[in-house]
Amino acid sequence: MNEITLVHLISKKTSPGLAEAFARVNFTDYVEIQVDSDLARTCQRIANSVSTKSLIIMGTGDVCNQLPAIALAQRASGKQILSYQLLQPTLPAFTDSWPQAPISAYFPAGSSIPKEATLRGIQIEEFADFDELARFIGNYLL
Repeated sequence: MNEITLVHLISKKTSPGLAEAFARVNFTDYVEIQVDSDLARTCQRIANSVSTKSLIIMGTGDVCNQLPAIALAQRASGKQILSYQLLQPTLPAFTDSWPQAPISAYFPAGSSIPKEATLRGIQIEEFADFDELARFIGNYLL
């Protein structure tokens, strides 16, 4: 059986309500990784916390800027990223090698959607509150 881990990259700016909402959803394998300014430490935390080979990476806000480098490190370690789930993202630079998986971006209802997101073919979804967002992602991933 191909097990999948949802890796939620969090920072000091991640809303506590978001973590609480995700805790109420019954993900099969869910880990929160505290992002470090030293990218190598973040990747080491992922390596120490995740034993599955297939990952879904979720990031919030400016944490998303680290995703291209994190993705490269995960591929180098033999892990496959199935998708990226970006919550109110600050969009990272797009390169030929990133992303190699579908991207969904989630924004509060009525907020301004960055034009770059729609031009890049990112699937856009809107949510009313964190509980709705967590349920939506849970239904999408389960």
